[in-house]
Amino acid sequence: MQVMTVCTLALMLLGGFFVKNIPSFVTWAKYLSPFKYAFDGSLQLVFDRDVPCDGSGGLESLCGNSDTGYAKSEDVLQQLGVQGSIGFNVGMLIVICLVPRYLAYLALRRQKGIERS
Repeated sequence: MQVMTVCTLALMLLGGFFVKNIPSFVTWAKYLSPFKYAFDGSLQLVFDRDVPCDGSGGLESLCGNSDTGYAKSEDVLQQLGVQGSIGFNVGMLIVICLVPRYLAYLALRRQKGIERS
């Protein structure tokens, strides 16, 4: 359980759940994290329409000084660094869920086959 806790926290960090700027030598590992795909998919669902500029400063680079306009959803998603479509992100979550289970099944089946001989 201790190993799984450390692995889960590492995948959360790599997936952009807590930290956006990860070191360049581990950027490849974020594609192994299911949290990346879940986070990107949820951001796409939240920002599916244009976002109103409310003057809070959160979208200052997209809204400028205008408090009455709207920021395009594509621009907001690009600024947040979201990759892929919703379908792609859901598909990757399914792949990340099923592939390790299938590999574990094959390993157990092979182990059981060795015991039979």
